Amino acid sequence: MCSIAGIFTKKGAITDAQRDEMALLLEAMHHRGPDARGALQCARWALLGSNRLRITDAGNPGADMPLTSADQRLAIVYNGEIYNHRDLREQLSGFPFRTASDTEVILAAYEAWGFACVERLEGMFAFALFDSATQTALIACDPTGQKTVYLWEDDDALVFASEIDPLIKDPYRRKDWDLDGLAEFTAHRFILGSTTHVRQIRKLESGTWLTRTPERQQTGRFYTIPRGDLSRTDVPAIQQEIRDAVVDGCRRTFDLEVPYGLLLSGGIDSTAVLAAARRAGLPMRTFSIGFRPTGQLLPRSTSVFDEFVYSRALARELSTQHTEITLSDTDYCVYLDRWIETAGEPLGSQEAPCLLRLFEEAGRETRVIFSGSGPDEIFDGYSYGRAMADVPLSELPERYYAAFRWSGAADMRQLMPRHDAERLTTDKYREILSLYRGWPLDSLQAVQLLHFHGRLAVYEFRQMDLISMRHSVEARSPLASKGLVRSAFDFQSRLKQLEGHEKGIYKQALADLVPPVIASRKKQGFPIPAEMWFSRPFTERAAILFDQGCVLSGAGLIDQRYLRRLWEDPDPATRNLFSRLYTAEGILRRQAPHLAPSRAP
Repeated sequence: MCSIAGIFTKKGAITDAQRDEMALLLEAMHHRGPDARGALQCARWALLGSNRLRITDAGNPGADMPLTSADQRLAIVYNGEIYNHRDLREQLSGFPFRTASDTEVILAAYEAWGFACVERLEGMFAFALFDSATQTALIACDPTGQKTVYLWEDDDALVFASEIDPLIKDPYRRKDWDLDGLAEFTAHRFILGSTTHVRQIRKLESGTWLTRTPERQQTGRFYTIPRGDLSRTDVPAIQQEIRDAVVDGCRRTFDLEVPYGLLLSGGIDSTAVLAAARRAGLPMRTFSIGFRPTGQLLPRSTSVFDEFVYSRALARELSTQHTEITLSDTDYCVYLDRWIETAGEPLGSQEAPCLLRLFEEAGRETRVIFSGSGPDEIFDGYSYGRAMADVPLSELPERYYAAFRWSGAADMRQLMPRHDAERLTTDKYREILSLYRGWPLDSLQAVQLLHFHGRLAVYEFRQMDLISMRHSVEARSPLASKGLVRSAFDFQSRLKQLEGHEKGIYKQALADLVPPVIASRKKQGFPIPAEMWFSRPFTERAAILFDQGCVLSGAGLIDQRYLRRLWEDPDPATRNLFSRLYTAEGILRRQAPHLAPSRAP
């Protein structure tokens, strides 16, 4: 697990100033790889850099990056974990391996299979590989969006990094706000596709690649979910395939050399990972979080402690070393401010402050943390997806947008009169669904495809990466394997609600792995008390949205007068909107001084 960066010139050679620029990028991402740092000029026009967090082949400095092949033809910087690297190593036995790292396996796979190597990798990854023989650079990101790359580009250069903040603060490069991107975030909680909130910076999307030579640049997609048999109804066989995919996904991620733990929510997904680990003979540290009552929160907020009841019982039954963390409203807002410092891009995540606190605690004693992320999005774990099961496909993008806003009484057309956030977002939904144009889709399957390419790949995994790496911890999601994703789209969608239960067929498939009380539990969202948005610590912070220095207002994005009216609405869903506006405002205030370049490139 690491950070990567690179500079590819389009005119002329790499300069001393660009070497200094690389040093700044790597220093800004030191937290992602505190164990080793390196940079390598691969060609007259190509410079690669990396910070390494040593996880696989951890005791070997020879596996640090940039890593080259024995003949010096290939060089790579890489962020991630290839879970099938041992299997691939056996297939590539003719390659002169010098390390036991998964990084070197990517070099060998490229030498054997070229660009098609990315299709054989199981795991999470974002890498840049340079082939000096063909003067070609390849950048690729994993199918599920667990790792990504941000790209700044103009007519003279392409600069990339694992996080957006170092690119925004790069003193050599010009940046401008992308108000359409900010409008999409405000309405939708994150920005879909390759767009960001900065005009000159884009994301390399999950399951895609970019190649660059001195003459040209190309992008393409190497992964979409494989089309299965969407008419299958043979429940026992389907359940066995799901169970096998869960167990196999967990088994692959349990190859560990460093201390590890698990985020335990008390739901079926994290419980399945824990049960698989214990069956494999792995001892486990577990971590859970909840809220404690304070004078600021109403009594009904004590319902969030239900999570502790389940996670505590599981930890006891499965013999884990368990840690419980509680937050007050003040604690939550302190970590909300830390999320603003961490995020770098607008992500309206209510659970992010809780995850920051969890990883802060876990990072004191572990280097790898497991989570149960993944199945909710692909096995129909959300009620608003089921509510759209009978919506015509032609109307689905608009209905999905309305369900996913979580903005209460807010009318986005009044809040942002200059921006059509609904059109911006629904156009991207249609682009996602166009990837599956040949499928006999029903609306429930379409909703889950939107979940997969949006909520999971752009929202959930992005925050997990940013938060875990802030604390120099690798986050692994065993239930986001390509095998489990494939199994979720290989039968009739109605079976996901088998016997009327959310994730019904998935839960039944895991019946022998998890305790019955967990398998039958109704899904609970992350336990953020609704009253949080009315507490004094939050209302004091949200006041910046109404002052004259508000960046969102000054940029012409929001109407402050309409926002003041919304502030009086007692609906917690409306106040929810203010949490993401406060996040965006905080991020923009931190980044605004860095928009204009202060040095020549």
